[in-house]
Amino acid sequence: MKRVILLLIASAVAASAFAQDSIVFKNGDVLTGTILKQDAEHIQFETESFGAVSLNISDISKIRPEVSESSTPVTPESVKVKPPAEAVTPESVKVKPPAEAVTPEPTPPAAVNLSQLYSDLFPPEPAPKAVVVPPKAPSKWTGQTGLAIAMREKTYSNSSGIYRDENFETYRLYGHVNWKGKKDNLKWNWNYRYSEDETRKRDDFLNITQKYNHYFKNGYYAEAKTMYQRDYNRHIDNEYLQTAEIGKKWFQRPRFKFSTSFGGGYHQYERSLTGETTRTSEPKFILDESIEWTLINSLVLFQKYTHLGDLKNYHFIFSSGLENKLIQDVFLRFEYRLDRDTDTTYDDRGYYDKALLTSLLYKF
Repeated sequence: MKRVILLLIASAVAASAFAQDSIVFKNGDVLTGTILKQDAEHIQFETESFGAVSLNISDISKIRPEVSESSTPVTPESVKVKPPAEAVTPESVKVKPPAEAVTPEPTPPAAVNLSQLYSDLFPPEPAPKAVVVPPKAPSKWTGQTGLAIAMREKTYSNSSGIYRDENFETYRLYGHVNWKGKKDNLKWNWNYRYSEDETRKRDDFLNITQKYNHYFKNGYYAEAKTMYQRDYNRHIDNEYLQTAEIGKKWFQRPRFKFSTSFGGGYHQYERSLTGETTRTSEPKFILDESIEWTLINSLVLFQKYTHLGDLKNYHFIFSSGLENKLIQDVFLRFEYRLDRDTDTTYDDRGYYDKALLTSLLYKF
């Protein structure tokens, strides 16, 4: 009997000398034993009851090592020997009745969000992707064409050279095509007018002009002009003019433009009067001036002046008027025009022509 008591005391002392690890599960259970191996997902754990088992880290709430140390010396009197367990018999086993099934209480249905339900059933179509269209490069070609009705007042002479004034209407078709490069510019102008009554022709005029400009720095430019013209009222059959000019754009702002040019040229024309045809060729001085002023976005004031010759023998053309935008690319134009030529005289009086023109203009 004394030997048995000593063996129990030695076993208790040996058990209290070893460390015991505790694992606390998330559901509150605690398992005591020894950690054999541990990685990021599993723990190899050994217990006296189950042996070595593998536990998932995701199921564990806490791992804590614990060392059982006796606070008081172990004595034979302190070791209580449990009596041997009674034999298990069928009569001693009490079987608990099965727990009643717990029926959860029904959850009341949540409120239906109609707008969310509609969005789920009929999802909105994705917004179309924005198509970025690169800006179209401006064309190097521009132009305009117009048709005008003019009320005219002019000198007139018949084949005998008799001088008198006349008032009549005439029709005018005009326009130009322009090509603009980086420093160079080409422009072709045309102008045709015609009028007749029951007895005779009153007007027949044709003008074709080509201009070439080369632009320098600070608004300076060089211009070469070639012109062909015939004029029934001035009795000019064929008229040619070739000029070379130097000009400057004094103002070149979006709303106001002003430029002048001057130079020299070669002038030649044929004139039929009183049954005879004479040819004249001579050098001429030429001066051009132009103003364009945008009063408002759709209304433009323009004025032009061309002087050919000197102060005594000259031919000048002055024009001024307003240009109003009606619809896209279509304009209404009012123009006053004064044409005077002292070289072509009738009874020692120079030719003049005054006209008030109303025209529709299309720009492209």
